[in-house]
Amino acid sequence: MHNILKVACYKTAHQPERVVQSLLNYGSIRVWPGALPVVLKHCCGSPRTVEVLLNAYSRLKVTDAWVEAVPLEVFKDHQDFYESLFSLARTPRSLQHLARCRVRVYLEGRLLRVVPKLPLPTFIQNYLLLHFTGLVH
Repeated sequence: MHNILKVACYKTAHQPERVVQSLLNYGSIRVWPGALPVVLKHCCGSPRTVEVLLNAYSRLKVTDAWVEAVPLEVFKDHQDFYESLFSLARTPRSLQHLARCRVRVYLEGRLLRVVPKLPLPTFIQNYLLLHFTGLVH
């Protein structure tokens, strides 16, 4: 996980978000929450990577350091995404997201084997598997 996050911003054509998504779905260890502002600083040019990573956490403590980690030109290029991220400083995670996190914890390491077999709509299966929406919920 650490290695892919270090190069995510420089290798966006290689879709690093898919690697992060796969690692998380296979049960990879997540980044220590205290290090997320540093990760954001290095990966801010790849908002899909940031989205996948942050949607794997049930709680985030978004601070001013997070806002400072994103350069203004990157913020302008991906304004909708970063506004959804920074709004988490004022609001809790959605109940839908918290349910996703609980299911992911319960199925940890078995997500890719179990979720496709569940009698759920494709949208919900994709949501559980951290597919990209362009927002942090």
